[in-house]
Amino acid sequence: MRWLYRISFYRRIQAALLLFLIIPLLFISGFSYFANKQSSEVNAHANMKGITGIMANDLSKTANDILYTVNQFTTPQANGIFYDLRKLNQLQHFDHFEDYQNYTDLNESMTILVGKLSLLHVDTFFINEADYPLVGSLTTEDIKLLRMDRQFEHMTTAEAASGVVQWFRSEWPEIMQKRVAEQYYYYCKKSVYDPVQDRILGTLFIGIPESYFIQLFKNTTNGKFSLYSEENLLIAGMDGSAPLLPAVAQKGWMLEKTEVAGTPWKLTFEVDIKEVTGEITQRFSFLLMGILIVLFIFLFISFVIARGLNRPIGKLMRVVKQYGEGNTSVRYSVKGQDEIAQLGSAVNHMLNNIHSLMRKIEEEQEEKRTIELYALFSQIQPHFLLNTLNSIKCNLALEGDFSNSENIDSLMILLRAHLRVNEPLFLYEECNLLTEYMSIMRLRNRINIKLDIVLPEQYRQLIVPRLLLQPLVENSIIHGIKRNHSNPCIRVAVESAANQTIEIRVEDNGSGISKEELQQLSGKLISGEQSTDEKGVGLHNVKRRLFLSYGEGTSFTVSPNYPKGFVCILRIPGMNSWKGNVTWPK
Repeated sequence: MRWLYRISFYRRIQAALLLFLIIPLLFISGFSYFANKQSSEVNAHANMKGITGIMANDLSKTANDILYTVNQFTTPQANGIFYDLRKLNQLQHFDHFEDYQNYTDLNESMTILVGKLSLLHVDTFFINEADYPLVGSLTTEDIKLLRMDRQFEHMTTAEAASGVVQWFRSEWPEIMQKRVAEQYYYYCKKSVYDPVQDRILGTLFIGIPESYFIQLFKNTTNGKFSLYSEENLLIAGMDGSAPLLPAVAQKGWMLEKTEVAGTPWKLTFEVDIKEVTGEITQRFSFLLMGILIVLFIFLFISFVIARGLNRPIGKLMRVVKQYGEGNTSVRYSVKGQDEIAQLGSAVNHMLNNIHSLMRKIEEEQEEKRTIELYALFSQIQPHFLLNTLNSIKCNLALEGDFSNSENIDSLMILLRAHLRVNEPLFLYEECNLLTEYMSIMRLRNRINIKLDIVLPEQYRQLIVPRLLLQPLVENSIIHGIKRNHSNPCIRVAVESAANQTIEIRVEDNGSGISKEELQQLSGKLISGEQSTDEKGVGLHNVKRRLFLSYGEGTSFTVSPNYPKGFVCILRIPGMNSWKGNVTWPK
């Protein structure tokens, strides 16, 4: 409960009301809502199961009536229907009155059998083996249109002999829909088999119209019925029925499934959960709205009361925050003589002292930076040496000793660079100084060291401290390359790196250093500890100059150069990251 002591008193009162009144009330209301909702869903499932059972019984009775009619008409037995079917098996037109008489008797028998199905408005027709309609209102042309659907073909002899009954759904051809009001029928199909002649006498089709299913399902006040075949395909349904039998209920719906007795059909009943729990949810919403209104009124009143008490403290907090964000001129406007006004005066006095101290520290840091830059690289400025060396260079040139004259010229260029060490220069000029320095080191050490510089055009104008890279090259020559070294080479490469930084690599193929020495040297560079050996001093000074020249965002690391050698890696924030004032000499 310590957090209560970190907020204001009026916030504590609000928190207490929320903890001991509003939140328990919301919890009890929510628990009651979910309990009632669960109970309603259980009752709804029970009702759905009862409704689905009643609907399945109606469908089962209809299917059994149709199957009874089909079996009575198609089962081989010694009666007039079977004999008439055998006589009219190959009939295509009436040549004799006897054929017509048999045709009339057959239709009368079918009328009697289909009588109990009259309320269903079924579509009944029989096609003989010659594809002529013996029963029903279809014409020969209609039969041709229907036979475009392979489902209206006769069964095979084996299927007919087994007495199997097939169910299928068929959409009426568009040209025939003008004659009937139904869009589709669900047909029961069975072929008449003559066991004596081992042949098919014809096929009977009895179709349940679309209107039957619509009339059967429309009595549902809410939810939707769907009837599926043995292959889980939709036979009939309502708006939104899935084309395939759903395995589970879709999100936000309740599902009840049952099988229709005597058929391979499956009946499903789906109800939107909102229809079941809508009233409970509405009541809970009104209750929650009332609680929120009461809570809003309480918060508004407490806010109005507390605003007058908290406004001066808020102003004081904003002053301190703005000062912390960098606005050092902001101060608290003191009014009155109360405790808040006294606190504001004390805060103003504190901010004035902080501002004065910060200005003093900034001045000291700038002075320290300037002194450190000069102290790191200030050397004796022997102007008379330059004049003397220039005279010697001229004498050697007049005497024809151009090699030594050029070496002295390189030395003079380096001396001038040391005299202007506090002035920055472009990176390509720094690389030219390295070339002059290498000429002197080749003469001094009697080693033909190759200097390879890779400087892309976009980095030639990068501003760097003068003689930044010379200590690194000198370090490679002194500590890495020996006289007996084969093909010594120092490589300086400039390239882009991650986070829009520029990377400068100084590599050599010398002897390198041991793993222990590398870890010790890297640790000193990271910690900023000053090294006592010559190698560590030079590298430390390079890292320090980087930080003083570019600030945060620079880095200086060392690592082995594979397969052998040593590499120093400098990273600079970018082309415009120089923090010093650049004043180019005339």
